[in-house]
Amino acid sequence: MRYFMVFVAGFVFAFAALACTVDKTSDVPAKTQPAKAATMKSFKKTKVSFTGIVKELSDTTIMVKRNIKNHEETMEFALDKPTKNFKVGDKVKVSYIKKEDKNIVKTVVPAIAKKIIVRVAPANEPTSTSIEAQPSKI
Repeated sequence: MRYFMVFVAGFVFAFAALACTVDKTSDVPAKTQPAKAATMKSFKKTKVSFTGIVKELSDTTIMVKRNIKNHEETMEFALDKPTKNFKVGDKVKVSYIKKEDKNIVKTVVPAIAKKIIVRVAPANEPTSTSIEAQPSKI
């Protein structure tokens, strides 16, 4: 019983001390963070790449035709350096960025056709669809 009374007295003392600390309010106003200035970009950059066919080529521009869901689109791009490796009609992969409503070419590389591998079963091996009767061993 004595331990119980000590426990209850300690419990009451702990909560009384806690209640006294919560009631006190600070006279010093809370520090506020100054609002950060909103930084807004003047333009948005978009990185895109696609495969198409060269339609026109000059020292400063290149026009490439691409197909999008049965719809042909011809796009014009600004070149930083003239390209000597391509001619009209070549299939190329173009990587570009869209900056301030202008298409600026980053890279132009020749498009490589995908390899198609066809496996042919040898003539002397039976296929999985043919079933031959084999003698059973008893």
